[in-house]
Amino acid sequence: MKKIFACDRFAADENKEFSFTGVTPEKYLETMLSCIENGKLYIAHKEDDVSIELAADLTDASYAKRYVIDVAKMDIAGIIEKEQSLSNICKEISGKIKRRSIAREILKAEVIKVAAEKRMCIKNIFNRALRLEKLYELGAPDFVIHNERLYLVENIALNAFATECEVIGIEDFSKVFGI
Repeated sequence: MKKIFACDRFAADENKEFSFTGVTPEKYLETMLSCIENGKLYIAHKEDDVSIELAADLTDASYAKRYVIDVAKMDIAGIIEKEQSLSNICKEISGKIKRRSIAREILKAEVIKVAAEKRMCIKNIFNRALRLEKLYELGAPDFVIHNERLYLVENIALNAFATECEVIGIEDFSKVFGI
């Protein structure tokens, strides 16, 4: 069976629910990258009316994505640095800029810097940055901000390392994953 990056790669609590509390961005990336086999990374996503997040496992997934990864470009420290920079900007501008259009333009410019020459996941990075800025503005609990930062670092890494992406619908899970 193929390795699939999902929440089940992390420890569950006493209620058998997955939590990213205590999972550093470095550990999150290392865990994600440990699922690469033969230059391919499969990530299980769960989607609802509000968000797209990492699924608990493949049976919980709404869809999966297959990324072809250029392992020669993997620089975890560089990705962490980019995420910290973008997160700091989100925190810095949250609540200080009254017009959302101005905040969006500032974040868009920063995302373009972070994404450099690649544009594979730039929309995802931008959406995560907008969500993070809004969470800071609303004074969201630390664990919510922490989780959003993990999803942000994931998208920054995929932008840097992935060369192609394919969405696998739930109807194709048995064909692709043999379940």
